[in-house]
Amino acid sequence: MSAGETASTGHKKRGTGKLFGPPQKAPAGTDAADRKLETIGSYIRSEPGAEGNGAAPSRQEHLPQEWELDDAFTSEISEDDVLQRLDRIEKRLDAFENTCYTFLLYAKQLTDRTMSFYEDIFGLGNNDLAQIHDRLGINYNNKGDYPQAIEAFKKLVALTPSASAHYKLGVACDNNGDFQEAIEAYRRAIALDTSYLRPYYKLAEVYARTENFGEAIRCLTQAVEVNPDNAESHFRLGSVHSARGSYDQAISAFNRALSLNPDYPGIYQSLGIAYEQKGEHNRAIEFFKKSI
Repeated sequence: MSAGETASTGHKKRGTGKLFGPPQKAPAGTDAADRKLETIGSYIRSEPGAEGNGAAPSRQEHLPQEWELDDAFTSEISEDDVLQRLDRIEKRLDAFENTCYTFLLYAKQLTDRTMSFYEDIFGLGNNDLAQIHDRLGINYNNKGDYPQAIEAFKKLVALTPSASAHYKLGVACDNNGDFQEAIEAYRRAIALDTSYLRPYYKLAEVYARTENFGEAIRCLTQAVEVNPDNAESHFRLGSVHSARGSYDQAISAFNRALSLNPDYPGIYQSLGIAYEQKGEHNRAIEFFKKSI
């Protein structure tokens, strides 16, 4: 088509409404759509942060520096719940501590060559190993795992055969119900240190528990001879006499303990019971009143 023909046909290519000539009539509904878009555009340009450049506003939500916890987090925790949580934490700490000690312990029980290597790194000697076994034994015993405690204390005794080590082994055996092994361990502790009173007491307890009161009294009499001014020895001796039915001897031992320590726990009540069993009710009442 020639240029003339184009001009005579009503400007077919000039009616675009964009660059040349007047705009053509828009389809129905177009003006409303344009106004809607224009309104949205003006909202975007007026939104804080858009800075008038037409950019869409940021949709990221920011929290203030100081914000309040939800009610679910601020509800009060009961005392029982706190105690249970503390108990769980303590058990986990004990388990972790035992794991650390066990690692060091069994690292030392490898071959001689590896053992020398670890010794160079950790610098562990017999004294260090003894401390590890000692701590392990105490932890196991206090947790009620008496077989493991016995094993640990046996290794402690092998490293340092002291009175204290034998005494701890005796306690673990005693707790585990191995009374004969406990008696042997307590006797070895006494043989190593005759001034160490705890083995006398525990040995007497084992004998008294099996109603062997003669041996129990013998052990506590030796304890009294070792240290005549120890109120606990006299009190324990009086308790065994009382359990045996020898109330005069019990009263004598209790009175000796009372003279050494008037505030010794349970002394007045024990005297009251002994006098009551003996039939001296007035004296029993006198001491029972003092125990209140």
